[in-house]
Amino acid sequence: MTEKGSRCRQHYQSVYERNQPELSKGRALDESLHHFLDQRPAGKNLSALDRATGLASALFWRDVEAVAQSELASLALSRVLHFDNAVSVELLLELASDVPDTLRWAIRYSKLFERTASPLWLALRVALTGDEWQVFFGVCERLLDQLKPFDELIANAEKQLEHLSLLELFSYLSVLAYQAFAEDAPDDRSGQQWKVHNRIILRKLQTCPEEDLRLSESRLWQSLKCHLSPIIFPGTSTADVATCGENLEWLAVLIAATQERIDYEGSIDWFCFDPECRYQLKPGESVIYNQSEAGTERWQRTGRKSDLLWLYWMNRAVLAFVDSGLAEEIIGLPENYELNQLAYIKVLRSELQLQQIYGLGDRLSLSDGVQVQLHHVLLASELISVFFQSQFIQPFQDYLRDSGVLADALGRLAMDGMLSGENRFPMTWSEEEEKIRRIKGWTVSDEHPQGSVDSAKAILKFWTSDLKALSQQLKQQPGMPAPRLYELPFYKVGRYSFQFPWVGAQQNNLTATINNLRRVNARRADAQAETQRVELALADSLRQRGFAVEVGYRPPVREEDDAGEVDLICHRDGVLLLMEVKSGYIRSTTHEVWLHRTNTLRKAAWQLRRKRIAVARALAADQDLRFRLGYNGQCPEATLRAWIVDTSIELDGQSVDGFRVVSREALEVILRDEKQLLRSMGQLDEAGRDSLFPGGFTAGRFIAVVESDELWRGIC
Repeated sequence: MTEKGSRCRQHYQSVYERNQPELSKGRALDESLHHFLDQRPAGKNLSALDRATGLASALFWRDVEAVAQSELASLALSRVLHFDNAVSVELLLELASDVPDTLRWAIRYSKLFERTASPLWLALRVALTGDEWQVFFGVCERLLDQLKPFDELIANAEKQLEHLSLLELFSYLSVLAYQAFAEDAPDDRSGQQWKVHNRIILRKLQTCPEEDLRLSESRLWQSLKCHLSPIIFPGTSTADVATCGENLEWLAVLIAATQERIDYEGSIDWFCFDPECRYQLKPGESVIYNQSEAGTERWQRTGRKSDLLWLYWMNRAVLAFVDSGLAEEIIGLPENYELNQLAYIKVLRSELQLQQIYGLGDRLSLSDGVQVQLHHVLLASELISVFFQSQFIQPFQDYLRDSGVLADALGRLAMDGMLSGENRFPMTWSEEEEKIRRIKGWTVSDEHPQGSVDSAKAILKFWTSDLKALSQQLKQQPGMPAPRLYELPFYKVGRYSFQFPWVGAQQNNLTATINNLRRVNARRADAQAETQRVELALADSLRQRGFAVEVGYRPPVREEDDAGEVDLICHRDGVLLLMEVKSGYIRSTTHEVWLHRTNTLRKAAWQLRRKRIAVARALAADQDLRFRLGYNGQCPEATLRAWIVDTSIELDGQSVDGFRVVSREALEVILRDEKQLLRSMGQLDEAGRDSLFPGGFTAGRFIAVVESDELWRGIC
C-alpha cells in the first residue's frame, strides 16, 4: 500500500463511517462509493490506480450486510477490476462466497473475462469450483469462443491486404461501399456499415507506415492507376484487373468478418450492461437471454421518440422558412431547387435545436481561436450532402439500373466527371486551396457578398480529421476515443483532403455537428459557456410560463457537505421544482447509454439528493431567496420536486436513483404546447391543435404532463 493509496482508503472509510449513524449500511457504503466513482479524493497527484487500491483495501468490504445492501458495489468493483494489481485475490474470493452476484456483475461490467491472461481472472477460474460459478465461467468462455472464427478471418484477410497503402485501401473500400445504394441493398445504409468501415480504417491507421500519410501527387496518381482504374476502367492489363479483383475479394471477406464480429460484440455488451440479461448453459439453447422484453421495448420506444422529435424540429423549421419569405425564392440552380430548399430547411432545423437545446451561439470557436458562423458550418454540410446526393449517388443508381454491374456504373460515373472536368471517382480528393474555393461560395453574407476565404478555411478545419495525427494517437494510445467517419467527414492525408461520397450523401449533419463538438472535442473552451446557455434558455422558457426561476443558486455550506451550485430552482402556484441540467452528445449504442446512466446521470442524481435537502433548508431560512421565487410556503420539502433534465433522449421518462430523467427536447415541446408538431407536415391540418393544457397552463398540470409521459401517449 502506497502513501497515496492509504490516503484514499482513509477518505473512503471516513465517508462510510460518517454517514452510517444516519443511513443504513448499504446507503452509507453507496455514499462512499459515489466519492470513488466521481474520482474523489481530488488531486493531480492521485491516480485512478491510487483510488482503486485505496478503495479495495477499505474495511467495509468485509461487512457482508453493507455490500449486499449497496446499489453501487458492483459498479465500483468493476472500476477496481480494470487493474490487475489494485485488489487482492483473497478479497475477491471472500466476495465470491458472501455476495456472488455482486462480484459476477462487477466482472460483467468490467469485461474482466475478456482479459483471459489477467492474474485475477486466472486465479478466480482456479479457485471457484461451485456449480454456479462454473456455469458463469462457461458462459463467458462461450461468448469469447464466438469471436474466434471471425478474428481468424480478419487476421487472414488483413495479412492478404497488408501490402496496400492507406490510400489504396480507401480505393477498394469506396468501390464496395457503393453496394449499399443498390435497389436490393438492406435498408441500413449507414449505421452498421459505417461501423465496419470505421473499424477497418482505424485498424489500418494503427499499423500503416508514416510514408502512407505523406502523400505526393505522383504517389496519388500511381496508386489510382494501379488499384482503382483497373476496376472502374477495365481496359488495362489482365494482370492488373485480376490482382485488383483479388484485393476486392479479400476486402469483402474482411468487411463480412468485421461485421459479424461487431454483431457478436453487441451480444457481449448485452451480457455486460443489460440488467435484463440472464445466462444459462443448456444444450441447444442460447447462453444469454432476456428475462423480459422491457429493455428492448424501451430502446425501440427511444427510437420512435427520436423520429418524432426529428419531425418536430423539421416542422418548426418549415414554419420559420415560410415566415421568412424564402419559400418563394429560387435557391441555387433551378434543377437543384428542391434539394437546396430542403438543405436550407435542415439548416434552420439544426440552428433551432443547437441553440435552444444545446446552448450554441451564433459562432463556433475552433481550437486555434478562429471563429466561424454556425449558420455557415451547417449550410456547408447540408449543401455538401446535396452535392453528393445529386452528383454521385443518383447518377450512380441510374447507371446501375442500366447495367446491373457495380464497377461499370462507377466507371460511367467517373467518366462523366472526367468529360466535364470534375472528380466523380468513388472517393473524392483535392488540395486544401481547391476545397476552400468550393466551400467559399457557401459562406456568402451581407459582410462578404462573394463569400469568405477565412470562413471557408474554418469550416474545412471544423470538419477535418488529420489522419497523420490520428494514426500517431492510435499507435500511442490505442484505447483513446477516435472520431467516427461522419463526425469529421474530411480526411487529411498529406496535402490532400479526401471525402467519401457514400458518407457525405447520407450522414445526419445535425448529429455530426453535435458529436463533433460534444464527443470528439468535449474539452473545448466554449463547452462550459454552452452548458450555461442551456440552463438560461430553459429558465427563460419556464419564466414565459409564469415560473419564477433562480439560476445557479449556491446553498450555504454545512459542516463538511457542500451541495454545490443548483442549476434551476423554479416556483409557481406553490409548487417548487429543482432541476439538474445535463448536456452531452448523441449516443448510438447500448454501452454508451449505460455509461451515460452510470456516470453522468448517477452523479446528477447523487447531487440532486444533497441539493434537495440543502434547498429545502435554504427556503426555510433565506428570506431573499423566498422573495425572489415568490414562495410563501412553510414546508418546502413537501412540495419540492427534483428532475434531471438531459439533452439526450435515451433515458427520458426513466428513473435514476429515484429521480426522474426528463428530455430537454420533451420539455421544449411541452412548454410550447406543440404536441401537434410531432407529426408529419401532411398530418398537421388533419389532427388540429390538441392542447396539453386545455384548462390553461398551471404548475400542477405541467408536472402531471411531464411525469405521466402524456406527451408521448397515443403516438409512441
